[in-house]
Amino acid sequence: MNYSDLATHLLALGERLQKHSRKIEGDTVGRSAKKLAQTAERFEETLESFLASRKSGELLLETLLRSPSAKRHLTVELLKKGLREVAGKKLQAEELSAAKKEFVEVLHANEKASQGGKFLKAAFEEAAYVESGGKDKVSLQREFVRLGGLSDEEFEKAIVKRTFGELRRIAATNGIKFTDKTSKQRLTALIRRFSVRAAVNISFDE
Repeated sequence: MNYSDLATHLLALGERLQKHSRKIEGDTVGRSAKKLAQTAERFEETLESFLASRKSGELLLETLLRSPSAKRHLTVELLKKGLREVAGKKLQAEELSAAKKEFVEVLHANEKASQGGKFLKAAFEEAAYVESGGKDKVSLQREFVRLGGLSDEEFEKAIVKRTFGELRRIAATNGIKFTDKTSKQRLTALIRRFSVRAAVNISFDE
C-alpha cells in the first residue's frame, strides 16, 4: 500500500465532494457515503493507535540509549548485533557515538524503533544480571543445575512458573547462546538440554 498515493486520492476526493456537496442526492450515494464515513473512522482510530505506538517505541529507544545502563553496557558490538537481528542490516560505524546515531537512523527508516528498544532493554537486563555476580549469579547457576536434575514431568511443572525474562536470565548466566528472536519454547528446550548436561557433569565430579 502506497500511503502517499492514498492520501493524494483522499484529498482529491474530498475536494470534489466539498465542491458538489449541495448537488448530491439519492439513497445510493447516501448509503455509499455512510459506509465510507464508517470505514474512515475505523481507519483513523487504527492510524492513531499505530502512531502512538511508534512514538512510544521511539521514546523507549532514545531513553535507553541515554540511560545509565547504556553507559555501562552499550558497545558497538551490541549495536551491530541488535541492528542485524532487528532490522537485518549491517552497522557500518566503528566508533560508539557514530554507531548510536546510525543505529537510531536505520531503525527509524525501517520503522523498527520499538523492536530496537525491546532488544536493548533485554540486553541491558541480561548484562546487569551476569555482571552482578554474587548471590544473583550463584543462585541462577544453582537453579540451572537443579532444573537439570529434575524428571521431564517435574521440569515442565517448574518451568511453567517462570517468566520469559527469568528464563532468559538463567540462560544468559549459564552461557547459553540465544538471540532476541529465540522463542520461549526454543529457549526452554535449550535450558533443558544444557541443564541436564550440567547436572550430569556435576554428579560425575562428585
